[in-house]
Formats: sequence, structure tokens, C-alpha cells
Amino acid sequence: MADSNDKDNVLSMILVMGVTGAGKSYFINQLAGQDAVQEGHTLNACTQTCQLVPAEVGDSKVLLMDTPGFDDPVRTDAEILNEIADVLAAQYKLGVKLKGIVYLHRITDIRYTGASIKTFEICKKICGIDALKNVILATTRWDGLNDALGSDREHQLREEFWAYMLGHGSKMSRFHGDRGSAVSLLSQLLSSEPVVLELQRELVQEGKTLDQTTAGAYVEHNLDQLKARYEQQMADLEHLKQELQENDRKMKRQIQKDWEADQARLAAVRKEKEQLQRPVSQEIDQQIKQKKSRTRKVLGFLPTAIGILAGLAGIPTGVLPLLVSWFQDTNSEFDMSSFTDLLAF
Repeated sequence: MADSNDKDNVLSMILVMGVTGAGKSYFINQLAGQDAVQEGHTLNACTQTCQLVPAEVGDSKVLLMDTPGFDDPVRTDAEILNEIADVLAAQYKLGVKLKGIVYLHRITDIRYTGASIKTFEICKKICGIDALKNVILATTRWDGLNDALGSDREHQLREEFWAYMLGHGSKMSRFHGDRGSAVSLLSQLLSSEPVVLELQRELVQEGKTLDQTTAGAYVEHNLDQLKARYEQQMADLEHLKQELQENDRKMKRQIQKDWEADQARLAAVRKEKEQLQRPVSQEIDQQIKQKKSRTRKVLGFLPTAIGILAGLAGIPTGVLPLLVSWFQDTNSEFDMSSFTDLLAF
């Protein structure tokens, strides 16, 4: 793993996770001090790809990674996990210090839904037991209910859904919707030692493909269940079609239409399973090497690391001035053209 001894080049990264509508983008914008990423004001997803947003918290330079929820209506779980895995593998290889994960949850949610359980379980499996001490479980939307009801739901989270993670060192906090609250919450992680997540250890240190990792296996198990369901539905429809009388043509056409719909869903599931079979670490090694070879000048640690990571995820154009100021602080001869070379795929 790469490292840098220059104190000015210290860069931390923190993942922000949670279901669609939990307030991830809003939380990041409070820290960035601007509308860096688009916010959703409904339960529809705005963050459909991972995005990296720089922020300054005290003397710390921080890259915040906004992630889609694993209940995204457009992208599949395999696509999202692949994108997160790419960035985490590159972050580890480049020597950027990962300080932990902020997991956001709406305190206004009456119950823990299937989508909430899935997103939370994937987050837990990305971390692994040893990294849970670097996780903050933060509740949002406190302005949407009274304190007494909020406290009751907080107690339920502590005693039931979040008990395992809290028992292994995770911390529970409230996000009150302002920058001060966001900074206070993030400072807890920035004061912690850097962490290596289970997903990183499995991908980079052990050389596993994504489907062989704990998080990947969980996603694949869900896909296997869908695959079995669609195959059974198709078999049932075929059997029903054979039992129909010849003159039931209208019903046969409907059955054929339903069968073709299940066939399309089954093909999509098979495609997702294939996406999990990537040798992520090897591919990221190749991408880092290719990106570095494209640059016209040798860049310092900060622009090289951020440029490569932003090329794998996305970076809002509005944050470029802050990044350039970071780079110029550490290198007065910073070359913008070489940095943009890194951003290109």
C-alpha cells in the first residue's frame, strides 16, 4: 500500500451510506458548505452513482463519498457494489486514509423495511467485525417528529436493529440538519485511527473476486433467490399453458407474455451475477497504472490520489476550486492539465 510522509498531503476519506432519502447528499452538502451534490426532497434517488466531495473539517482535508442506496430504483445492487468496491480498492492501494463510515437512517421511519435491512446488511458486511468501531450510525429528520417519539424509536434501534454493531464498537449519534451537527459527527471519525474494511482485505490482500467476498456473497445469495423464483414461475406458466384448451388463445397469449417478462427478469439476474465475478484488485491495479502513464507531468500525492479516485467515481464540478486550492497549497507549480488527464476514463 502506498504511503506519504508529507504532513501537508494527509488526506482522509469517509463513506456516507444509507437508504434512498436518508439525507446522505444533504449531510455532505452541509460539510462542503455548498450544494455540491443534488439532493432529493422525496424518496426518489438523486445519488445514482458514487460521488466524491472534498470538505475541510478543522485542519483536516476530507473526501466524502456519497453512495446510492441499495434500494435504488434505477441501478442494480451488483452495479452499486462494484462501484463502491472499485473506489475502496483504489483508495487502499493509493494510501488514502479511510477513517470510517457514516450510516444515515431516518428517525421518522416507523419500521425497518426490507430495503433498509438489505442496505444495512450490505454496509455491515462491507465493514467486517473489526471495522465496526469506525462506524457512526446517525439518525436524521429529527424535525419531522417530537422528541419523545424520536427517543422511543432511537431506543428500538439501539436495542434491536443496531444492537450487534453497537456491541462491537459502532457509535450512535443524531444529525440535527446543520453544519455544526455534521462537523461534530464527522470529527468523531477523524480522530480515529485509519481502518481497513473487510471488503478491502478480501479484494486486495486476499485477491478474491467480488462474488467471493462477504458483501458480494450476500448480494449473490439474493440474486440466487430471485433466479429460483423466476425459474419456478416460468415452469408454472409453461405447465398452465399446456393444460389450456386449444380455444383458450387469449389466455395463452397472456401466459406467453408473462413468461417472456420472467425470462427478461431472469436474464437481468444472470447479468448481475456475472458482474460480481470481477477480479477487482487486478483491474484497479491496471487502471491506476494506465492513469498515471497518461499524465503529462508528475503530480504530488493529493492530485494523483484524488484524480484517480474521481475518475472511478464522480466529482461535482462545483468543488473543483477547493481541490485546486488544496493542490496549489502543496505544490505551487500544480499542472491542471495533468490532473484532468487522471479524471478521464
